[in-house]
Amino acid sequence: MATTVKTSEISNKATETHIVHTESGDVHITHPAGSAHLPKITVLLGSDDVVRSQARGLLNFLRDYAIVGVAVGFIVGQQAQGLIKQLIESFLTPFITLIVGQDLVNKKFSLLGSRSPIDFTWGKLIYAFINFVFVILFVYIIIKVLKLDKLSKSKKK
Repeated sequence: MATTVKTSEISNKATETHIVHTESGDVHITHPAGSAHLPKITVLLGSDDVVRSQARGLLNFLRDYAIVGVAVGFIVGQQAQGLIKQLIESFLTPFITLIVGQDLVNKKFSLLGSRSPIDFTWGKLIYAFINFVFVILFVYIIIKVLKLDKLSKSKKK
C-alpha cells in the first residue's frame, strides 16, 4: 500500500513526499531530491506497536550489555563477600592471634610529632594484606574446583 502526500509548493514546483507501508510492517518515507525545506512528518503507530517496540528495545539493551548477568554477578559477589568475611573471622583471625598475639588490628607504633604523637597502625595493614591474600586464594580455589573457568563461551577466531 503506497500513499503520496503533497506537502508544499517550492518555486512553483510541486514537491511530494512518498510514504510507503510495506507488508512487513515497515514504513518508508521518501523526500524529493533537492528539497530546500523538508516537511516535518510524524508517523503514529498503533499503541500496541509502540509498546512492543519499546519493550523490544529494552530487551535488546539488556541482552547487548548483559545487564542481567552483571546483576546476578553483583548479588553472588555480595553473598560471597559475606561468606569469606565470616570464614576469616571464624578461622583465620584466631589462627593469626595464635601466631602474633591478641589484637593484630590494634598494633601500632608512634612517633612524636610537633604537638602530639602520630600513630602508624601497621597491624591494620598486615591484617588487610592477609585478608586480601586469603580472599584471592579462596576465589582461585572455588573457580578451579568448580571448573568455572571452563564456563565462558569460546570466542570464534
